Amino acid sequence: MTKSNKLLTCRQTNSIKLECEINLDLLFDTNKERERFEQRWDEFLESNPHNPKIFKKTGNRLNYLSEQLIPEKQDERPPLLLVLGNPASQSVANGMFFSFEGNGAEHRFWKDILKPSGILKLSYDKNLPVDQLNEIRKEQLLDLAYDSPFRIGLCVFITLLSAPGGSWGGVAGVQKLIGVRALRKLEQGETVRVFKLAEKFINSKGVVITFQKNAWNSLRSEKDAEYSIGAAREGRLIRTLKGCNDLTLFCVPPTRLAGPCRRALTQMFENW
Repeated sequence: MTKSNKLLTCRQTNSIKLECEINLDLLFDTNKERERFEQRWDEFLESNPHNPKIFKKTGNRLNYLSEQLIPEKQDERPPLLLVLGNPASQSVANGMFFSFEGNGAEHRFWKDILKPSGILKLSYDKNLPVDQLNEIRKEQLLDLAYDSPFRIGLCVFITLLSAPGGSWGGVAGVQKLIGVRALRKLEQGETVRVFKLAEKFINSKGVVITFQKNAWNSLRSEKDAEYSIGAAREGRLIRTLKGCNDLTLFCVPPTRLAGPCRRALTQMFENW
């Protein structure tokens, strides 16, 4: 990847892989913040067995892989961009969003959230090995070969990945690693990336759905309400994408809350 003077640069290298680089000198405002990051780095790296293969830290540059799946094919269905929190290390390593649960079973995102909500139904034999299932899902999403009223795209709000759970899991794990102030700076760069992606993928008939607090607060218009889990559960976080009054922005509970997330999506689907 070409070195950049930007805080964050990302480049899509295949249908799902993003190569990302963070300039650590621009991420941290003080020596104390940088020192705290360095002290926590080894523990973070060891929090998931896939991390050492995904991350490379050299001097003031942090390079890593992330994920983004935006189909190039088009049809008559309105586009729907699903903006998740941040990737799980195991999913990036296996080359597919929500590759599997911790016990190796099919992830709840596919079977307990999207399918019963009516948003997306993929056809496959769930008894196939995980690597085959991941490849089938990816190809079906890229080829638009699924039952849905929408043309689906998947991205993350924070590209910096972390363990799927535990003390270093999720966006909370990223915040633990770099600190609150650095996370806010990173969010600014990520917001620009998501806006550019939405502008390219969505049109006036499309919708953006977020599944995470930081994503909603960063992408909503300034006059819109800040995130609350209660409002997300009740399906009340429906507004417009910042600077795009004709693009609907919707927020549902995080995927770990499968039931509330599914119900909010179902309500959105029925009322949209």
